Amino acid sequence: MPVANNLKQLRQERKINQEELALAIGSCCRTISRIENGECNASLELALRIAAYLELPLEDIFRACDI
Repeated sequence: MPVANNLKQLRQERKINQEELALAIGSCCRTISRIENGECNASLELALRIAAYLELPLEDIFRACDI
């Protein structure tokens, strides 16, 4: 199932760059970029880490989209 996200917008609103987010959640900048650009979906574990770091529920960041 395709998943859409507004991670980039949320990250930019908080003035967090990709490197800061990646370091905080134990990932890399390339992974954050690929998630933001829809090139890949975040694993459940990574999505939970992102949500915890941003202090938001998952559904505020990620959502299923219609094909």
